[in-house]
Amino acid sequence: MIALILIGLAFIVMATSEGMRIISPSSGSNYSSASGILFSVSYINETDITSPSNATFYLNISGTWTIIGNASTPCEVNNCNITITNTTIPDGVYSVNVTLYNETNSVSINSPLNLSTLVYFDGTPPRVLDANISSPVAGNNYSGNLILNTSAIDLTLLISSVIFNITDSSDTQNASISGTQEGSTSRYTATINTAHYPDGYYNITIYANDTVNNLNNTARVARMIFDNTAPTITHSCDDYTVQEDDTITCTCSATDTPADVNNSYGSSGVIFTASPSTSSTGNNKQTTCTSQDLAGNLGTSTLYYNVTSSNSSSSSSSSSSSSSSSGGTSSSTTSNSTTSNSTTSENATSGEGNTLQGNQGNLATPQAIKKRNTWIAGGIILAIGLTITLFFIIKKRKKFK
Repeated sequence: MIALILIGLAFIVMATSEGMRIISPSSGSNYSSASGILFSVSYINETDITSPSNATFYLNISGTWTIIGNASTPCEVNNCNITITNTTIPDGVYSVNVTLYNETNSVSINSPLNLSTLVYFDGTPPRVLDANISSPVAGNNYSGNLILNTSAIDLTLLISSVIFNITDSSDTQNASISGTQEGSTSRYTATINTAHYPDGYYNITIYANDTVNNLNNTARVARMIFDNTAPTITHSCDDYTVQEDDTITCTCSATDTPADVNNSYGSSGVIFTASPSTSSTGNNKQTTCTSQDLAGNLGTSTLYYNVTSSNSSSSSSSSSSSSSSSGGTSSSTTSNSTTSNSTTSENATSGEGNTLQGNQGNLATPQAIKKRNTWIAGGIILAIGLTITLFFIIKKRKKFK
């Protein structure tokens, strides 16, 4: 049965074949233009084809067979060739036919099987405009993962590749990322991690090629910002050790480069408590300041402060007097308060004091200064007393001598 089918197909081919066939351009081939293309037809000397002297090639343009060139030299044995120099053929999909001329008549191909079909001429690059790039947007700020998205269309051929070319502010290439077509649509996407690039300004240019290497690289997104660094925060209070229910006043400000602070976040780009609670006593109480930049990076600064009891000073004085009257030695330990000024929260060590920052720098608390001054005054009085005593002892000894 299969043998009979093959014999039948062979009979059909023989019945529809002719003495000539288009060899070049072949069916389904692609060209950027018709210039410099070899057009060739093979033939067999038959009753109506006897050593033709010339050949004329035609393209089917808009349904009309149009001459595109003639062989300027006599045909060779069994084939006729011509190199076309026509550069005015519009982009499109064509069929190719030929007429061979004998001395007394002409013969054209009648069987579609012997024609060359679906020949593509395309000298136009794919269409990609700035407006076709939906992401990123020129002048915007980005952090973390960024989706690149554009559309590219070629009216004649298929798109062979779409490349997202990334350059920095000096137009030095940083990366070349291949886009992936979304199904059968004209959209091409890629995803990059902006954290892999130094913070700064970047440009993205689209390189779109069709299957005959017509390139369009005119679409461009300029001066977007990659920023993956949190804002720098300055956070300080007017005191770091206060008595219970006293007021402590804090300030907070933030700066960011290159994206700038997002002034729509909180109050002028920051969120903080200007007067944190002092309603209960304790060490290393926390107050925080948070800021956001235009790329969405968040930064936090944490400060620590101490709240002492309002009667802690009198208790300390009473204890000191009692120790002196009993002949014992009194020791007093003053703990300092600590602050932290960074873009991330820090945990204080329980029981330890803090190093003062902000408006106070590294100065001691008012209570510590008062106690220190008391000790200095006492030391001075004691030194004066010892000096007077020694003076009279020495004078008395001289008198007895």
